[in-house]
Amino acid sequence: MRLLPPLLVACLSISMLRAEEQPFLYPQGDSFTRDLADARLKGLALTDYHIHIRGGMTLEKAALRQERSGIGSAVLENFGREWPLSDNAKLKDFIDAHSRPLPNGQRLPVGIQVNDRDWFTRIDPAQFKRLDFILADTMILGVTAEGKPRRLWLPDVTIADPEAWMLAYLAHNLRVLDEPISILANPTYLPPCIAHLHDQLWTEARMRQVIAKAVANGVALEIQAGSDFPKPAFLKLAKSMGARFAFGSNNFDDTAKDLARWFQAIALLDLKPANLATPKLAALPVAAPAPPPLAPCAAD
Repeated sequence: MRLLPPLLVACLSISMLRAEEQPFLYPQGDSFTRDLADARLKGLALTDYHIHIRGGMTLEKAALRQERSGIGSAVLENFGREWPLSDNAKLKDFIDAHSRPLPNGQRLPVGIQVNDRDWFTRIDPAQFKRLDFILADTMILGVTAEGKPRRLWLPDVTIADPEAWMLAYLAHNLRVLDEPISILANPTYLPPCIAHLHDQLWTEARMRQVIAKAVANGVALEIQAGSDFPKPAFLKLAKSMGARFAFGSNNFDDTAKDLARWFQAIALLDLKPANLATPKLAALPVAAPAPPPLAPCAAD
């Protein structure tokens, strides 16, 4: 008896579940169906480049979501110290497990989200080349009193002088955009404690610096489901400056997020296929050669 491939068995098992047991699929409501049809009429091929394999989300579920909706799925996981892919051996295992061909012979794009600013010096170049894209955000800056990376989304983050902090944060944004990344997630993010100052802190001049750097380095700007960032002013300015966009959901479990924000941005910007990126790998920086050894001093 010929055995079915494991991935096909998994997909068939998932597809046999009742609709209420498939939270990883997009709800097929009237609004979603209409918005997706409108996007297709514009010639837009949508892909979610920010699907974490965590909280019950799997390659098989992402594949079935793509098959049922026509919206592409791309999977990733966090690479860095104290993250699920904390070394190159774990990175290799992740790529091996998630680069498997699907039953139709295709495979989903596989990427990583990088969290340490020296990640490109620590990643194995051979494993880097196997990836389809690199995603980064700017949501970790500085260190805590305990010497841990400061995660800006945590509720205990406080900022005494927002304007002074913003100078360092802008430099941080530009530094991240100079890394060999494909997508900048959550552009213009601000910690909850100062999010109400967004329009004051993210001036047009600062937004222009970020957008210009992204355009120059070929980095796509993410439009994320369920996120307040970036604001419409940034999106409009980015389009006018020639930036390209990518879509993401940034899931925490296997429940499909509401994609209303994607469709709102498509309508607001009147996006065309040329405005969307197909994220690709940039080149890793070439390590500087070691200086030659000093010649021995001549004897007196």
